Amino acid sequence: MGKQFTCPYCESKFASKEELSKHIDRMHNGSGLLEGDTRRF
Repeated sequence: MGKQFTCPYCESKFASKEELSKHIDRMHNGSGLLEGDTRRF
């Protein structure tokens, strides 16, 4: 099972949508609402 979720800002890859959202919150100024995903926490 590989990393399935790619950051649209920097192309980093993550194993879960939650990890990706946390990464976006930390690294890309809280733009964590990605593609309608409202479960930010």
